[in-house]
Amino acid sequence: MRKILYQPMIMVFSIAIWTSCDLTEEQRATAGRSMIFDTESGLEAYSYSFYNELPDYNTAFKLDATAADYAAKNQLGTYESGSYTTNTATTWDWTALRNINYFIKYNTGEGVSEKTRNNYNGIARFFRAYFYFDKLVTYGEVPWIDELIESNDTEKLYSKRDTRDVIISNIIEDLNYAFENISESGTTGNSNVINKWCAAFLKSRACLFEASWRKYHKGTDLVEGCEIPSEELFSQAAEAAQYVINSQVYNLYNGTGYENGRGAYRELFISDNTVTEEVMLACSTDKALQLGEQNWWYNSSTYGPHLCMTRAFAKSYLNLDGSFYNEKNSDGTYKTFAEETTGRDMRLNQTIRGYDYTCRDANGEYVPTAANFTGHTLTGYQFTKYVMDDVSYDDGRNNDNDIPIFRYAEILLNYAEAKAELGIISDEDWAKTIGALRQRAGITGGDLNKLPTKVDPYFQNTFFKEISDPIILEIRRERGIELCLEGVRLLDLKRWACGKLWEELPWDGIYIPALNTPLDINEDGIFDVYFNTVSDYSGEYASIMVTLSDIQTAKKIVDDPKGGYIYSYNMPSRKWNENMYLYPIPQAVININPNLSQNPGW
Repeated sequence: MRKILYQPMIMVFSIAIWTSCDLTEEQRATAGRSMIFDTESGLEAYSYSFYNELPDYNTAFKLDATAADYAAKNQLGTYESGSYTTNTATTWDWTALRNINYFIKYNTGEGVSEKTRNNYNGIARFFRAYFYFDKLVTYGEVPWIDELIESNDTEKLYSKRDTRDVIISNIIEDLNYAFENISESGTTGNSNVINKWCAAFLKSRACLFEASWRKYHKGTDLVEGCEIPSEELFSQAAEAAQYVINSQVYNLYNGTGYENGRGAYRELFISDNTVTEEVMLACSTDKALQLGEQNWWYNSSTYGPHLCMTRAFAKSYLNLDGSFYNEKNSDGTYKTFAEETTGRDMRLNQTIRGYDYTCRDANGEYVPTAANFTGHTLTGYQFTKYVMDDVSYDDGRNNDNDIPIFRYAEILLNYAEAKAELGIISDEDWAKTIGALRQRAGITGGDLNKLPTKVDPYFQNTFFKEISDPIILEIRRERGIELCLEGVRLLDLKRWACGKLWEELPWDGIYIPALNTPLDINEDGIFDVYFNTVSDYSGEYASIMVTLSDIQTAKKIVDDPKGGYIYSYNMPSRKWNENMYLYPIPQAVININPNLSQNPGW
C-alpha cells in the first residue's frame, strides 16, 4: 500500500503560498486566493498544512520521554528537575492558529459547493480544537481567538486570558462542528488523514482531561472560576467515545497470535502499513526518505536518553490468570527476570524484551536477545514497543513502521473511565472495554466480564494511595499498560493530580542474583551481563561488564534467602513542584502583552 507522506508537500505548498511567524505578522500572499479557495484540490492542499501540528516521524514515539513516572532515563530537562523558569520558557507559538483562522475566513469560494467548504472547515476546526487542547493542558487559561487578527487590531492582539470554561466550551463546539461536517466517515488510507471519528476521539480525550482536572484539583487555584461541573464533562467524554464504539468503523485488532515478543498488540506499532482496523490516525515513516528513527533512538548507545521501564511499573502487569503479580516465589525468594516475564499479561513482553524475545541478527537469523546492559538500558527492562526486531535498523533513520497517534483502544479506556467516574459503569461496559483489552493481552481469568471488587494493595500503595475504588484503580492500571509510551502518561498524571509520582517513584530494575559473576538474564545459555564492583576489572567478561557506581547501583535485598540485589538507576534532581501542573507563560510574552497574567506559582 502506498503511504501518503505529507511533510515534503506541506513544506513546498506553505512556502509557495505564505510565510508567517506569529499572530502579529501580516500574511504575505504570493498566489491568488482563488487558486486555493475556488477549487476542491486547492482546499485539500491547504488542509494538509494543518497536519504539521501532529506528532511527526521524529517525535511521535518519544512523547512519553518527559516526566513519565514509569520510565527511567539518563538525562533530565530543566522542567523535569524543577529548574524551569519564566525566562527560560520559549514555547509560546501561535502560528498554526493564524493559519487555521486564515483558512476559515477565506473559505468562501463559489467554485466549490457549500458541503465541500463545510467539510474542509470541519477539518480546520478539528485542528483548531487540537491546537487549543494543547494550549489548555500546557498553559491553562489562554486567549481564545477564532478569527483572523490584523496587525492594527491592538484590542485582540493584547487580549486577556479566557477562562478554562471558555476554552473547553469552544473546543467542544469546534469538535461538534467537525464531527457533523467532515464528510469522510470510513477508515482512510493508512489512517494518514482525519475523519469524523477523529473529532469524536479528540472530544472524548479533551473532555475526560478537563473533567478529571476539575475533580482532582478541586479546591486549588488551578480550577478557580471554573463553573462547568466535572460530571457534565465526564458525560460528554463518554458520549463521544460511545459514538465511535457504536459506529463499528474501528475495532480492537486481534489478527496475530503471540510469539517471541510479537503479537497483535505490538503489530500495531511495528507494521509497515498502518493497522487501520484499530489505528484511527497515524504518522507514516519511510526508510528510503530516512523518515523513521525508532530503532536508532531506543537501541543506540549514543542517541536517545536510554529510556527504559522501571520495576515498579513492570510489577503492575497482571498474571495471565488475572491475579495480581507477586515478585516473590512461594518460598520467599525473588523471581528471576525469566520468571518475572513468564505467565504475565502478554503486553509486558510486547513492550519490553522479555525472556522469550528474539531479534534478527547480522546473519539474518532470529536469535534469543536479552536487554543490552552496556548502553541501552538502565534497569534491564528495555523497551521494544516501537522497535523493529532486526539489528540492521539500529544505526540510523532506517525505520519504515508507522506510528499510531489516535488508537481505538484509547476510546475504550476513555469510555470506561468516564462512566466509572460518573458511578454508572456496568458489567457490560466493563466487558466490552477493559475486559476486551485484557482478553487480547492473553488474560484468561479475573475481572473480564464483571466489575472488579478487590483492591490490589501493591498497585494502590505504589501509584494511587488516595484512590480506594477498585474500579477506578483497575482502569488506571489498564490505561497505563495499554497506552504505555503513547504520549498520554504525563497528561494523565496532571489531570489526576499525581505529578509527585515523577519525583518519588524509584527507578529500580531487574533482580540480580549475584555480583561479579556472569549472568544469563533470559536463560538462553549465553551470558548477558557482568555486574562488576572491581574498578580495574579487565577479565573475559569485559564486553558485557557494567561497573556499578553511585548512580548505577545494586541494592542488597534484606529478605531474599538467596542474597540477591535489585538493579537501580539513581538519577539525582528529579523534582515535581505544584506549579509544574501548568507551564509558565514566558516572561518575554508578558512583557509584550501585560494583559496576560502569570500561572500560579510562577
